[in-house]
Amino acid sequence: MTAASPRLRLLLPWLALICVEVLTQLALKFAGQATGAFDFSGAAFARAVGDGWMWLAVACYVAGFLAWMLILRQMRLSHAYPASAIVFVAVMLSSWLFLHEAITVRQWIGAAIIVAGILQLGSRDHAAGVPPTPIHPPE
Repeated sequence: MTAASPRLRLLLPWLALICVEVLTQLALKFAGQATGAFDFSGAAFARAVGDGWMWLAVACYVAGFLAWMLILRQMRLSHAYPASAIVFVAVMLSSWLFLHEAITVRQWIGAAIIVAGILQLGSRDHAAGVPPTPIHPPE
């Protein structure tokens, strides 16, 4: 196995997670716009269940769960969970690109802080050569 393959095995689930989480949020936005106000009535549930965007969001949730399980098989939860905040940045950028929503300077600064924090988490372990925690630690 090459040195790049463990990184690639981790990079692909992360890319999948980011993509399906972004698509989930966009689909939920479109579903909300298509179905209108939700008042917990039978008609509101019927509109939600009948909307294709809602079903796409549900499918993306399932795909995100599967990607997350692949990530957790290879990473410590204490590092993977904070790193998953990159999804917030990706959703913000996607809403700007696809929905033409404005992003404030404060939001850009917040996104930069999130990215810097994620990079800090990764650089510390990489420099120390810390391997991921096994699922079932040896006794």
